[in-house]
Amino acid sequence: MSDEEVEWIDAIVVGFDEEERILASPTSPIEPSQLTSFVGEEALYEDYNGNPWRGRIVDSAGDVVVVVFSEQATVGLPPGLGQGSLLKLPSKRLKNR
Repeated sequence: MSDEEVEWIDAIVVGFDEEERILASPTSPIEPSQLTSFVGEEALYEDYNGNPWRGRIVDSAGDVVVVVFSEQATVGLPPGLGQGSLLKLPSKRLKNR
């Protein structure tokens, strides 16, 4: 499914866990129980050079989602990613008409 077929909500990076995974909190009010539906979905980050990075939401805990970028294992975190960085999370899939 292309990016145009998905509506996105913003999430702010609020920290990192002991495994250096990204903890991000949605800026829209979402019940913590609903955050579990994000697990398995894609998360997007655009670095300061305008390069898109695609990560995966691997868990949720309380009012945050846990995001991992596959490149972390080889190149580390995306450039510029830190506390306060903006991620995009899929809010709902649009039906094809």
